Amino acid sequence: MERFRPEYHFSPEAYILNDPNGLVYYRGEYHLFHQYNIEEQIHWGHAVSQDLVHWVRLPNALFPDEIGQIWSGSAVADEKNHRLAAFFTYSEHGTGRQSQGLAFSYDAGRTWEKHPRNPILTHPEKPDFRDPKVFWHEQTQKWVMVLSGGTEALFYGSDDLENWSYLSSFGKGHGSHAGVWECPDLFPVETDGELCWILIISINQGSPAGGTGMQYFVGEFDGIQFRNSNPQEEVLWLDYGKDFYAGVTWNHAPRGRRLMIAWADNWQYRDFLPTTPFKGQMSFVRELKLTNGNGRGTGRRLIQEPAEEIKYLRHDAARIAVSSFDQAKGEKETVFLLPFTYLSQELELEFYRGKAWPKEFGLKLDYGCGQEFYVSVEPENNRCFVDRTHAGINAHKDFSGRYEGYASCRGNCLKLRLLLDNSQTELFLNGGETVMSNLIFPEAQKVMINVYMRDGKLEQVKGNVYHLLADS
Repeated sequence: MERFRPEYHFSPEAYILNDPNGLVYYRGEYHLFHQYNIEEQIHWGHAVSQDLVHWVRLPNALFPDEIGQIWSGSAVADEKNHRLAAFFTYSEHGTGRQSQGLAFSYDAGRTWEKHPRNPILTHPEKPDFRDPKVFWHEQTQKWVMVLSGGTEALFYGSDDLENWSYLSSFGKGHGSHAGVWECPDLFPVETDGELCWILIISINQGSPAGGTGMQYFVGEFDGIQFRNSNPQEEVLWLDYGKDFYAGVTWNHAPRGRRLMIAWADNWQYRDFLPTTPFKGQMSFVRELKLTNGNGRGTGRRLIQEPAEEIKYLRHDAARIAVSSFDQAKGEKETVFLLPFTYLSQELELEFYRGKAWPKEFGLKLDYGCGQEFYVSVEPENNRCFVDRTHAGINAHKDFSGRYEGYASCRGNCLKLRLLLDNSQTELFLNGGETVMSNLIFPEAQKVMINVYMRDGKLEQVKGNVYHLLADS
């Protein structure tokens, strides 16, 4: 394995990967297209999977042409015409103008024919006009396209996937505008018998951890207009780490599941990461659900968990159960060592308080030679931190740091789930109410993982640890 290549997260064989594109389930396959930069020529790369964890790379799907480079977009199954339809943004040669293109596939995504009338949609005024997400709106029996318009989301409608009419816009005064809006997604989620619509926006700069991030809105969509159900100044973040961007969801996923994958990177330092011969990798697939608040006030909020198919990667397993985890007198902190030293693991742990929570507890990943990665919880402030300051190679001035999220400690138990994959970490707290995704580049072939605690007592720590292998 090349140094730092993840074991079970998708990465390209070589060259540069970024945004996931064209996510669609069709004829038993999950399709993952993606931005693929081959010597400054932007293509759509392509991979397929039957189970979301074992991916097969296929030949590139869409290539630059006489109009321009092939930027981000989406795909749908046009069952009426027995084909897949892919929508993408052209970055036009010479002018850099952004317009929308269309291509069809009649062989399950293996080959594509571009529409003879490309580009099929242009905007005379907006310099930022990109990243089309297309889906079928059942209530109005129309196709809907949502696009990034720089500072807003733009909505278009169509009867035939080829001719599009403007419907509305959303964004002015709502959420964060610290950076350009990109890679929108819009989809329904049902909870407690009520249908809500989620608008996802990736924002280029201005995230809680710095640089690129993802915000979302919960509201209503009638096929024409999106309406935010929360106060317009409220900002809801999807991930509090540095490395989760341009996430979108699969069209037509079985059982009505809402499945997302994202680019695990940040535009602040994409070109400086120490991986070779590739740059860029994907997050693990997540399933999104809606809940009635998550401890941070009223209102519906998204929760995220790794897709259940992660079970297909589990190899060795160990059960953890430690009672009366107490701090000895005079000790600065108390620790116990988890059993595995693999660089690709899944940890599912539950921390139970005693009469009160300790001042701090969490995980210390020790790679040796002073390289360590911390996951810390401070119950008094309902905060969690990840600290990669000394977790290995710091490839850029904006890479190193300690990042903060929310951790509800109002009950007697805190649930912590960590996906570790060589250079990648994804932290899920309390069933996915808070998620933090961060790259790390430790220079080691194994890791010692300690549970630690400071100033206090934990009644119990229990859970499971798994070795994850993509070929298991």
